[in-house]
Amino acid sequence: MAYTRLPVEWGIAVTAQDLDQRFLSFQDYIDWRAWRGLSDDEQAPPYAHPVDGWILRTLESTPVKHVLDKAIDSLISLQLGRLLAEGIPIDHKSFPDLFDVLSESSRTLGISVPHALMGAFGDGFNAFTAGTDDYAFVFITDALLQSFSTAEAKFVIGHECGHIASKHMVYHTLVEALAHSALALLGPLGQAVRRFAGVPLLAWSRRSEITCDRAGLLCCGDIKTAERALVRLVAGFADAGKVDIDDYLRRFKQMSDFHGASAWQEMLRSHPMIPKRIEALRLFARSELYYDLVGQSPPADVDLLKQADLDRLTNHIVRP
Repeated sequence: MAYTRLPVEWGIAVTAQDLDQRFLSFQDYIDWRAWRGLSDDEQAPPYAHPVDGWILRTLESTPVKHVLDKAIDSLISLQLGRLLAEGIPIDHKSFPDLFDVLSESSRTLGISVPHALMGAFGDGFNAFTAGTDDYAFVFITDALLQSFSTAEAKFVIGHECGHIASKHMVYHTLVEALAHSALALLGPLGQAVRRFAGVPLLAWSRRSEITCDRAGLLCCGDIKTAERALVRLVAGFADAGKVDIDDYLRRFKQMSDFHGASAWQEMLRSHPMIPKRIEALRLFARSELYYDLVGQSPPADVDLLKQADLDRLTNHIVRP
């Protein structure tokens, strides 16, 4: 299905609360629902990796979800409370250009504009999203702001907004806690998550990142920009524009075939390796699903992948 952008007169950040505060004509309601074409309150978005959507539907149906929401709130306060307090808000007063990118990404994915902050955090480039479905925030590091172009920032911020649009927040935050050994702060619940759900959560997380890379591409609108943004995460402060990405992917495959044990190592990672993410995103960029979602006609010389082929080839790339 193609989606329709929100009419300009609605402004940038329209939320459900805004709708409650104004009278809606029937046409207004139709326009709003059309704007939310890439977001649905009841299910995963249409661009979601199928395994990602299936696992989330299963988890959302369990009674433990409510308990996890409350636990995540406590975890964020303990681990990220100072970061939230000291971080500089991204809005129309501070970093307005970045706020425009955030607003456009939110509009594209059919979500309200999330709370977003900027600050120094760790080494290198980073952006992350944390929280629950009721409250989530996006954090962007100073290094990323300095080195990424506006077009590349659209991909990164679109990726982070994709976690919110796809309702990843509770389990995504748990995975981050798992990766940084913070589950001990959740007491017995954290121990149970680590013991019984650690590896399955990481497997879901790797597939959820594929979903959000697709969201990033939908927001930036250019596969070359998306690839360069991903390569920059590996290249660091080096000039990512000087990287021959096709050769990089070829050499990655050679080294992966030689070092077969890397597959076992990847089972303990929350993100697929960057070359795998690029390959999976290239598949999405030449699929019927992508052109259907952006409402564009594909180039005449491109043979588009059908949904079943896209799923099969993507699953082959992101395994285990």
